[in-house]
Amino acid sequence: MKIEGLISLRGDKSISHRALFFGALIKHTSIIKNISLCNDVTATINALRQCNINIKIKNNIVEILGGTLKSPDSFLNMHNSGTTARLMIGLMAGQNIRAKFVGDNSLSLRPMGRILKPLTNAGANIISNDSFLPIEILSGITKSIVLKEKTKSAQVKSSLILAALGQKEKSKICYNKFTRNHSEIFLDYLGYNILEGDAIVAHNIQFNQGFNISIPGDISNAAFIIAAVILIPGSSITITNLLNNNLRNGFINLIKEMGACIHIKNSSLKYGEQVCDLYAEYSPNLKNINLTGDKVITAIDEIPILAILATQAKGTMVIDDAKELRMKETDRIRAIFYNLNNMQANVRETDSGIVIKGGNKLYNTTINNFGDHRIAMAFYILDLLLNNETINKKLEIANVSFPEFHQTLKEVVV
Repeated sequence: MKIEGLISLRGDKSISHRALFFGALIKHTSIIKNISLCNDVTATINALRQCNINIKIKNNIVEILGGTLKSPDSFLNMHNSGTTARLMIGLMAGQNIRAKFVGDNSLSLRPMGRILKPLTNAGANIISNDSFLPIEILSGITKSIVLKEKTKSAQVKSSLILAALGQKEKSKICYNKFTRNHSEIFLDYLGYNILEGDAIVAHNIQFNQGFNISIPGDISNAAFIIAAVILIPGSSITITNLLNNNLRNGFINLIKEMGACIHIKNSSLKYGEQVCDLYAEYSPNLKNINLTGDKVITAIDEIPILAILATQAKGTMVIDDAKELRMKETDRIRAIFYNLNNMQANVRETDSGIVIKGGNKLYNTTINNFGDHRIAMAFYILDLLLNNETINKKLEIANVSFPEFHQTLKEVVV
């Protein structure tokens, strides 16, 4: 068995969310092509529809007519999507629209205090379950948002940007420069630069027209396919029209540093974002590296699959400064450790990360995905490497972010 072929992937999930939210603010029709229709993005679409936004979908092309947000008739179900919850709360608080937000069991355990505090400081009246869902906005912000501490969360940053766009007074949001910047890029593409020095300065914008974009392929989803290719002998693949944002390609930079055979081709700028074609092939001489600080931020969603690569590489991988992983769909540090330890990997959990020494023989065991799509897909790839049979097993939880996961693998496994 090997992996071989030429593929393209559905649109990046982060950009898909943001295109929908900005489209909802514009009183003109916008067109979004190659949108991700994973469960998370579908949660955003359904929530916006409940708030009076007209959204039509045909052949993965979205037509959205915004600018008329209204309070929903019933609660808004965020399901498992932290992005939907945080950005929707920011949007509604900025527009002074009353709404109640609920989610599934996993999302209800994810803290929302990092957005609730600056919103309430800006005058919003919000009821929460001790900063967890369910959350109800009784009234929106009444003054500018001031966030002095540099957030490492792109979701927090984008939530506050959306809230700030509803106020005439300028808000100032400080942030870590290595957080993903799709919201800023999108607004800049629309003609509005919100960057001032090391902060974001945003306020009410009068959008004059809609937009027409095509979203590049999701680099976080590509990471699973790329990992399989570099681990399985004889494999090679080309992925076209792939997002190449310098704050999202940390995974690519890191595996290159590990010795992976990766080549970027045909890089170009489309709709404000860098896009490329990527070629990868089997890489038998991987060496482990240390992942700390800014390296972790730019590859935060890819840490689970990087951990899988670490088990197959020489030396020791130290992942540190990664406490953000404990606030994802599950505690991803604990989930990675639990499963690798059960497989008898040489692995140690720390307060802010994990240490993995490669080279141990791994044994098949029942994988606990803890309700987390990225944990599930990462260990699916490891199982594929170990026994060559996983390809025929369904993994429904992948629909949260990568509904095409199984079909894509089936198309390239030969």
